[in-house]
Amino acid sequence: MTKRMILLLLLSVPVLGMAQSVCGDAMIRYAEQYPECEPQDLYKLVFQDFYGPGHIIRDSLSCAQYIHREVDEMDGETAFPIYEYTLCDSNYVRINLIVVKRGLLDERTLTSAVLRSVQPGQQPDMRFHMSHSVRFKKAYNPHYRIVKREIFERELLPLLNTR
Repeated sequence: MTKRMILLLLLSVPVLGMAQSVCGDAMIRYAEQYPECEPQDLYKLVFQDFYGPGHIIRDSLSCAQYIHREVDEMDGETAFPIYEYTLCDSNYVRINLIVVKRGLLDERTLTSAVLRSVQPGQQPDMRFHMSHSVRFKKAYNPHYRIVKREIFERELLPLLNTR
């Protein structure tokens, strides 16, 4: 089955209650941008756009430790952009942790933005959460955190644009 056929199959069913027409073109563009992506990577993008970072945040300390540990363990470059908007409604932005590693953003600033991006009462059922595919991880080495679009554009984007 070709990737295009898989996308069409995914688009034939509403994803997380969203109309398929909203996400269709965006999913196809994403699959073209990341040719190694698999259906679970597309699902993850839609999931993140709907739920934001709430699926990985337990408390402020664990959030800060998680970011610190991942930045510390990053080796080499990533084929992932510095930032990219999530899929359908672009409610959130994926921020590449390379910006912390390079000193463009400090860990506290990013941690604060992630924590404030969690929507109270909008916690997903973790049975529906999934990680990136092994193929995607191998090809793109993604290391990022999800931040609400408004917070990103108001607070973080100006910091990235001035350095």
